[in-house]
Amino acid sequence: MSDRQTQEKRRDRALVVLETYGADMARWPDADRRDLAAVIEQDPVLSERMREERALDTLLASAPVEPASYALQSRILDQLQGRQVADAVLSPVNFWRQLMSVLWPYGSAVVPAGALAVSVVLGGAFGALTTTAVNGWTDEQSYEVMAMALGDETLTEEWQ
Repeated sequence: MSDRQTQEKRRDRALVVLETYGADMARWPDADRRDLAAVIEQDPVLSERMREERALDTLLASAPVEPASYALQSRILDQLQGRQVADAVLSPVNFWRQLMSVLWPYGSAVVPAGALAVSVVLGGAFGALTTTAVNGWTDEQSYEVMAMALGDETLTEEWQ
């Protein structure tokens, strides 16, 4: 790598560190601290950026910080515990939700569940109607239907 490319990489890294950690060098990564401080001192643009970040840090430090409410702390801890429990033991409810999200990733599972319920009702009704109609068949007609269902035009066995 040329010297210019190295300088550009160091400058880019200094900008990233300033944007990420601010002007307080104590917050910077230990490995970068000395090198980046030297780069910032040599570059007037980075020095100006450092002053801007220092002003922002001062503004943020002066803002009042409210302590977290008990409700917020409880929700955060419950979520953490919930994740740990879910990771440790797969609950049946969670299993079915995950399964439904895989089978139906389009939102609520009410639509496919309703379609399944309607198909079961229609299938039961159709079966009841056809069973009533089939009871009027003769043994010969039953034999022909069985042969057609099995795909055998000439059955060698007698089904009677």
